[in-house]
Amino acid sequence: MPVNYLLLSQQIRDMGRDALSRAGEIRQSLEQLSVRLNENAENLKGLQRQVEEAAAKTKGLRCAVPLHESLNAHFPCTLPAPASTIFAADGSQINPDPHDSVLYGLVNIGVFCIQPHSGRVPLERTESHLLFGDELYASGGMASEDLVALLRDVQERRTLAQLAHLATPPVITLTDGPLELYHEPRTDAAFKEKFEDYLRALDDLAIADVITAGYVSRPRADLVVRLLTLNEESSQPTVSGISDIALFHSILQPGERSAIFRLHSRSADEYKDRKALHFFYLNVGSPSRPAFARVEIPQWVAENPQSVQTLHTTLVEQSALSGEAPYPYPLIRAHEIAVVKLSDRQQLTTMIESELARQGILPGSRSEKQVHKDHPGRTRINP
Repeated sequence: MPVNYLLLSQQIRDMGRDALSRAGEIRQSLEQLSVRLNENAENLKGLQRQVEEAAAKTKGLRCAVPLHESLNAHFPCTLPAPASTIFAADGSQINPDPHDSVLYGLVNIGVFCIQPHSGRVPLERTESHLLFGDELYASGGMASEDLVALLRDVQERRTLAQLAHLATPPVITLTDGPLELYHEPRTDAAFKEKFEDYLRALDDLAIADVITAGYVSRPRADLVVRLLTLNEESSQPTVSGISDIALFHSILQPGERSAIFRLHSRSADEYKDRKALHFFYLNVGSPSRPAFARVEIPQWVAENPQSVQTLHTTLVEQSALSGEAPYPYPLIRAHEIAVVKLSDRQQLTTMIESELARQGILPGSRSEKQVHKDHPGRTRINP
């Protein structure tokens, strides 16, 4: 039996009692936070000063910063969305596995392009990059999962920047997940080099005035909650686990977005000038099934009301195409294009083994550990 269900049953009962107790505490704290949100709805300058003072005392402070829209503002959208060219990119990866017969990595990028209401056939594009040789050891040791993920993110942004320059404006580029790559800055030389490539790709998008955004579905962030609790002894809310979405749940009706906030964090300091990170919350759902997202945008988008409106209405319209679970359709398609299946990995490994053999190099074998992990059943050793 792989899991001791008998032992876990009591812990599950404890979990249920804890959830019931916490639900009441969260409800009470949420009511207090909602009152605070409404009381400070127009106190934008005062809250900005609070963030500055808190940042001077607290290294690594991470919270929202209000700009020029009321904290409890909610903005509807008018459909249909204006004409645009939408590029959505997603990526998948194969991390180097020292237990496999050959050592390599892969970054696979899928791009989906659509021009809504134009009658034109959507376009698909795949870019695959094999990692081998010196590229596997760019950080001194074997490339980590984080480094391969960074290479994937950089390639997504580079590809979008290249394609956007060739498209008819307005151009929207979408990626799954935040624009902010890490909550904490990375100091490793390999990471810094690739991160600079990522920032240069953002600069290219800014020069072309592309409406670029990162889409975070069902976010758990508490950035606005932290803003509202800065004047407390701790920057943490009274009850941990209260997200911004819980705070905005009763404010944002289907199709509405929140005010735009700037992101304050140690990592966000790396995004200078027009690349400064901003975000808003969005409800792309229906009255019976709300669906919330955090949409991260750079400053050059945030400071352009027309760009924000175009992005807002496009996300609502494209999310409606995905049925009962609203999510931007172009991102769904980009993921389908990019995903690397187990069969793909097996075929790629076979191709590499064949080429090594053709070059007179005998491929290695799977490690003893991997052989036993791949075995379909338990092996019993008889005395």
